[in-house]
Amino acid sequence: MLAEKVSRMDLEFLSANLYKIGLEKFLELWRQGKAVLLDVRTEEEAQLVSLGFGLHIPLHKLPQNLSSIPKDKLVATFCPSRIRGAIAYAYLVSEGFDNVKVLATTIGELVESVKPEFVKNLKG
Repeated sequence: MLAEKVSRMDLEFLSANLYKIGLEKFLELWRQGKAVLLDVRTEEEAQLVSLGFGLHIPLHKLPQNLSSIPKDKLVATFCPSRIRGAIAYAYLVSEGFDNVKVLATTIGELVESVKPEFVKNLKG
């Protein structure tokens, strides 16, 4: 099963970015309750900038926490460098998760996009 999934990850798959999801599309699905953010940053990174939504499971703790991750929603893996997000993507796919994408955004863009409107409109 894993070999079949990996064999589909050819140049066409990679160049079409079929494993990624953009911020706007993710937020649309998230607001509809059809997606969840899986933040795979370290504890130290999450303490510096807490997102306050989604699931925070550091990459090294994924194997022990698979049951915490919903299979009935799109799971968007997130790490600012995207490397750990891609590793989490591959791991989840290998564990039978069919609806997984790497969230292609920066932490700044993500934080800005989920701020309440009244905060965005404050004048400094």
